[in-house]
Amino acid sequence: MDAERARAALKDLGQPGYRWEQVRAAVYAQAASSYDEISVLPAEVRRALGERAPILSLSRRRVSVSGDGRAHKALLDLRDGKTIETVLLRPSPTRWTACVSTQVGCAVACSFCATGLLGLKRSLTAEEIADQALFWRQYMRAEALEGRLDNVVYMGMGEPFACYDAVAESLRALLDQKRLGLGARHVSVSTSGVAPKIVQFGRDFPQVNLALSLHAADDDLRTRLVPMNKAYPLAKLAEALKIYLRETNRKVFFEYILLRGENDRDEDAAALARWLSGLGPAALLHVNLIVFNQTDTAHSPTAETDARRFQEKIMAAGFKATIRQNLGRDIDGACGQLAGREETR
Repeated sequence: MDAERARAALKDLGQPGYRWEQVRAAVYAQAASSYDEISVLPAEVRRALGERAPILSLSRRRVSVSGDGRAHKALLDLRDGKTIETVLLRPSPTRWTACVSTQVGCAVACSFCATGLLGLKRSLTAEEIADQALFWRQYMRAEALEGRLDNVVYMGMGEPFACYDAVAESLRALLDQKRLGLGARHVSVSTSGVAPKIVQFGRDFPQVNLALSLHAADDDLRTRLVPMNKAYPLAKLAEALKIYLRETNRKVFFEYILLRGENDRDEDAAALARWLSGLGPAALLHVNLIVFNQTDTAHSPTAETDARRFQEKIMAAGFKATIRQNLGRDIDGACGQLAGREETR
């Protein structure tokens, strides 16, 4: 929802200031999906607002639900006819997390990611990004899902720091206690490594979690897996992260997708540990290992035993390392599988 547009529309309609508070409470606190649900508004105002300031900038085409019910993936239509995907995850019985997209497609072209195969169509607006969280709140209410949406991760389609201004504006909407009202430490933004924006992000949003999609600690290998490494190689990333850690004293999460025979060997674990050791205190560095989710690429997933061995080597080097739950694989909703298109595998 574009709050300023809604406020302006109410003013143009000659409505008193308290009307916005009624709209705000209904949309953000009660997850109203239509102005018709806001019965305290005059009927003519409800109709006019629906035309001038729609509650959502996107619309639902389809929602798929995983077999265990812990992942819900939505294909959403944007006003220009393009589509994106976003995912609602339930990592525990009482917690819900929305994984939101920031672009239609992606220019980074990571070799293991379905989104990267699309190329970049365009970046999303701040409204389109924040509206994904609002959409999921409305969905949870409509489906009577127990619990609360209390976490948002910018880990869907696109590179968030490639459209930094829109991402920053959407974060302000999420963190605004009079709008979506999330706590800063319940929001995470992931980047493939736009080094200058890492420093800026730390200064603009020091309490929001930062995640770096690393996937290799060797420049040649990382360039093959994450082509952005050509512009921002590991040395530049290290410089930016040192500044970030020094200025924020906040933990950084490193995402590492394990690919069989490519980046899951003992020497890869050793290289990762060496690179991390040069950044800062080990207590502020956390590695999230992700077993590769199959996409239309030539990569293969690491065996579970090899993933555990890799984890143990990182932990033996003094760093925290976890193997992330891969929710939503059966609906192509897990990490790296979002493609924003009608057909699925």
